[in-house]
This record gives sequence, structure tokens and C-alpha cells, in this order.
Amino acid sequence: MKHPVLKIKKGAVVYDDADARHASELPRPAVPGSRPLVSSRRRKRGRRLTFLPLLVIALGLFLLFRIVPNTPVNKAVLAGWQVILRVTPFENTLIVGVTFISRSPAAESASPLPEATARVSLTGTGEQVFLAGDLEKSPMTLRGELPRLASAKKVQAEVSIGSTRATLWLPVP
Repeated sequence: MKHPVLKIKKGAVVYDDADARHASELPRPAVPGSRPLVSSRRRKRGRRLTFLPLLVIALGLFLLFRIVPNTPVNKAVLAGWQVILRVTPFENTLIVGVTFISRSPAAESASPLPEATARVSLTGTGEQVFLAGDLEKSPMTLRGELPRLASAKKVQAEVSIGSTRATLWLPVP
């Protein structure tokens, strides 16, 4: 049955006969044990998939920032201090930093301050820089600069605190 099209003039009163249409329709036979399929499907699907894309994006960002380091870093432990070598390129120079972080509060408050030394060199060239300083606080960074040469393949640092020594190296960025 096709519903008639009513043309309404401006200023006319609108008559809604929706209740009469529903009353004239025949009721559908219900199958015992069945439920309306459309409404239950929409509710279940919408709630499950709402947070899934956000969860995937958050997990991807977490893994990206945990696995991919910003700058190359090499680490070692000497006499209760963690030693970290960092190399950052800047124009035609390499800025080299050796950071010392105390692993125990007793190492930082020792009466004679331990002296830290580092000899940083570019392998394959004769370029070197010598860094030294007393470990007064944690963290403490000794900095130096080396020229950026095309023939250099790696930066090597021989670090010592008292009588303990370690060699750290990183590829030239």
C-alpha cells in the first residue's frame, strides 16, 4: 500500500496520523525464543570496537619510544657509578659527553671526592680530547668537542674512576 502524498500550504495545521498507520498494520508472528536481531547487534559491536583503535595506537607509540633511542648511548658501571657516553653531531663538530650517575648514596657522599677521567678519541684519526673532573654530585657530565671527520668510523672513550677502567665506544653519527 502506497501512502498518499499530502501537500501542505504555508500556515496550515499539520496533521500526523502515525498512530493510525501502526494500528492498521498486521502484527508479525513471533517465533518462540527469538529476539530482535538488529538492536542487539548494534549495541554489542559498538562497545567492543570503540577503544580498540586507541589501544593499538597507544601501544604502538609506547613501543616506538621505548625501543628506538633518540641518540646512541653506551653504558658501563665503574666503582658504584653508572657511566654513559653520548655523541651528538653539531655542524662540523662532534659534542661528546660522558655522564656519571651515582648508583648508591654512599658513593656520592664519600669524604675524598673520586676523580673521573676520560680520554675520548676518534679511531682511524689522531684526534683526541682529555676530560677530567671530581665527582661532586650526581649526575655529573664532562663535555668536550672533536672535529667531525669523514674518515672516522667510531668514537672511543677510555673512562676511569680511581683504579677502575672501562672502554666505551659508539659509531660516529
